[in-house]
Amino acid sequence: FESSRSDTRKWKGIDGSIPFFFYKCVTENSESMIPYEILIPAYNASGTLPILLEKIQHLNHPPEAIRIVDDGSGDQTAEIVKNFPLISIIQNNKNYGKGHSLKQGFRQFLIQGRTGYVLCMDADLQHPPEWIEKFLNVAEEKDSSIVIGWRRRQIFTMPVMRILSNGITSFILTLITGQKIKDSQCGFRLIRRGVLEKIELHENGFQLETEFILKAAQNNFTFDFVEIPTIYN
Repeated sequence: FESSRSDTRKWKGIDGSIPFFFYKCVTENSESMIPYEILIPAYNASGTLPILLEKIQHLNHPPEAIRIVDDGSGDQTAEIVKNFPLISIIQNNKNYGKGHSLKQGFRQFLIQGRTGYVLCMDADLQHPPEWIEKFLNVAEEKDSSIVIGWRRRQIFTMPVMRILSNGITSFILTLITGQKIKDSQCGFRLIRRGVLEKIELHENGFQLETEFILKAAQNNFTFDFVEIPTIYN
């Protein structure tokens, strides 16, 4: 990425183990904020991914690395990512599911990553990058292990079936974990490295996001939440 504020910062590329590359932003007189990386599972995301990456580029506190897992896309997703040389990509030869993609990204983060946190977000613009700073602020203020986005379940912004499934699942997980789970299905999550080092995930589909909450709670990790806009494309 090239910074849009060249007067106050500059990008420094850092070679990591092939094929991953890392970068950091050096900002003068800026507030301290925790370093993090971004993980994006993507499937047929050529229409939205360039917009998302451009938005991430212009964040005040950008990530130190971006990892994208292309889960067997039939469009130009992989080619688009290759236009951004500082972004690493894992390409699957077929579609295995979101959970499988997240597990791949988590493994690479634990091996190659240089930060204490990874932020997961979808490629379809449902998770506004402008809200990332709120996740980082909560994590910094509360020393959070896990920060999850939560969306208001309102009929004019969320499909009825989603309201029902999300509400029921969140209620059940609240009972099981003993913690208030405001949104069990939101994939916009900031996760501390130590959480991923301790839990073992198995699901390959969207169920992994529920499995993650259950296993994190079983290992005595707690959850913090950030309200985000409800966006369905």
